[in-house]
Amino acid sequence: MVKLFKKIFKIIAKYTSYIFSVSIFSAGIAGIISSVFALYYFDAVRVEISQNLMLLLKVAISIYWILIMAQMGIFHKLGFSGVGKTVTTINKTVIATNKDIFIPDDLKQSEYKNLLSSLLFYPVFNSINLVVWITILIFLFLGLSIYLEGFKMDLIFSLLTMSCIILFICSSFTYILTEALTGPLREKCKRIMTEKGIYFKERAISTVRIKLVLFLLLFVVNLFLSNTLTYYNKNDMSKVIYFSIIAVLVSMLIAHTIFTLIYNSLKQIEYAAYDLQRGGTGLIFPGTLDKEFINVSLGINSAAKKIKDYQERLEEKVKKRTHELNSAIEQLKKKDEILETELMFAADIQKGIIPEAITPWNGIKFTGYYSPMGKVSGDYYDVFYFPSHIFVLMADVSGHGVPAALITMAAKQAFTSIIEENLSPAEIYRKVNTILVEQIKTSDYLTAFLLKIDHRNRVTYGNAAHPKAIHYIASKNEFKLLDSEGMFIGSFIEANESYENIATKLSGGDRIFLYTDGVPEHKNLKGEEFGMDRFLGLLKENKEKSLTEQVEIVIKELHSFIGKAPIRDDISIISLELESIWGKFIEVYNNGIKFLKIQNLENALEKLLEAYKMVPSFPNIHFHLSLTFFHLGDLEKAEFHIMEFIKNKPEDIQGLKLGVNIFSKLGKDKEKIDFMNTLNEIDKL
Repeated sequence: MVKLFKKIFKIIAKYTSYIFSVSIFSAGIAGIISSVFALYYFDAVRVEISQNLMLLLKVAISIYWILIMAQMGIFHKLGFSGVGKTVTTINKTVIATNKDIFIPDDLKQSEYKNLLSSLLFYPVFNSINLVVWITILIFLFLGLSIYLEGFKMDLIFSLLTMSCIILFICSSFTYILTEALTGPLREKCKRIMTEKGIYFKERAISTVRIKLVLFLLLFVVNLFLSNTLTYYNKNDMSKVIYFSIIAVLVSMLIAHTIFTLIYNSLKQIEYAAYDLQRGGTGLIFPGTLDKEFINVSLGINSAAKKIKDYQERLEEKVKKRTHELNSAIEQLKKKDEILETELMFAADIQKGIIPEAITPWNGIKFTGYYSPMGKVSGDYYDVFYFPSHIFVLMADVSGHGVPAALITMAAKQAFTSIIEENLSPAEIYRKVNTILVEQIKTSDYLTAFLLKIDHRNRVTYGNAAHPKAIHYIASKNEFKLLDSEGMFIGSFIEANESYENIATKLSGGDRIFLYTDGVPEHKNLKGEEFGMDRFLGLLKENKEKSLTEQVEIVIKELHSFIGKAPIRDDISIISLELESIWGKFIEVYNNGIKFLKIQNLENALEKLLEAYKMVPSFPNIHFHLSLTFFHLGDLEKAEFHIMEFIKNKPEDIQGLKLGVNIFSKLGKDKEKIDFMNTLNEIDKL
């Protein structure tokens, strides 16, 4: 059966085009299945449609299929390869014969990349394209039915229900079948590109979970139609039986397709392991577009390439050595591999403590840059979130390499365990210094700069012998250096007396830059330092650019300045910016609060929603939106916003009380009891 299908598929592809053959066995099958489901539904609810309307529908469907076939390349052999870059790229590149479907071996690099991009996107394109065509047809049919039959509510309701069923079946079936049909060609394209040394990036379009959800939804649709048929045909169960048989066959088709995709992906992993074991490349070129298998293949390919690199380096070095030194070199190689592996593991572990993406908070957004000198680093930065405060930390350990990295990990653990919302930077420094003095038995130490920012954007900072922070004050268009008294951490206990706190405030558009000495102190081949003047000059010249662009320009200019000189220190920057609209936000937000206090609920809601759109990360706005919706009687929205508020402030008494009232109105006893228990626990404290 499979061989017959493949033969028919290749014949159609040969005499028309590859995409047209794919569309026949994906969109075509999806259209047939959805049509059967729709006909059974119409028959079940006994909708009466005039002959004129049915005739027009048949004509429209015929025209519709002709247009889709033309779009997908049925006339490719006549010079018309279809409509859309995705379709034409594949049809013009892929060659089909009776024996095989293949990709030419003499394409340009750009042509291979365009082909792979089209093959990756085509399942989504095919699904969306069919949905668009069907949606147009549905609206046309609705318009004709109203024009010819008048506004019949039962007819329109039935048409809309049928439309939902058709759109679901067509979109899900088309995507899954298209992914399965085009998978082998995607695999071929990736393999050819790898052999030719052409770089490509794996992209996941779907997940296994989504496919399983679609499969479950199909059962829901089957159950709905089966129940509808049973309800309207109690005296004639033959239709129910016929539909049930069709539904089971359709479910088996989609289940077979989904599990075949999963099975083939697992077999690819198995074959790759065997190939690597036998000395092959061990590379995987997944035909599936599921995120889970894409990520697994990336990990396996990365490991396989590293193993192959190690093997090749071993062989080259062994060839260069004499027979007498082979034994000694082998021992050194093994030790080197172990050390290299350990360093790689250490680097991966250390990278895990540096946040890749920093979540905005209270109108403040962040940009970070981290570049170790070697595999491991002595730099460390982090952001700590609390209900009403955040802490932003930059730390730099003296020295480099493994010793510095170990102290960095100790510092990470110390700061994480010590930082609490009610502590100031100076208090935190004292506690951390006390811990690290006991742990660090060498002459190493660390410097740090710590910011504490509250929900009103008031800043308290402390400097522990770290390079001064840079504060851009937007309202004055000036840059100011932030500093305080404070000795380095981890060397001697007497430093506890040196730490102090300084206060400042962020206004809309303000920025703060924390960095390590690797930025200003790096030298070029002439021995010149990059310097603070150059650093500040770049920040001033690019202050109108976005925060990310500003940091990227600094890093780019720094590396350009260093040139071919060796990198002698780790380079790290963490910067933050308060939204420039902050002043306007506070004004709108306060107006909303004023309206809420005088029970002018409509105006309060308008202002609070406007403020929410400006700065959605502001913690308290969810509470006031929930309170407003509660008074207006919109309990579902009130519930949503109070839950968002409690996520940030789980022990806020007013928020918990409001939640109790909302859940009481909604009749959600479990949630109400949970909130009341939390309130009781807070009262006990």
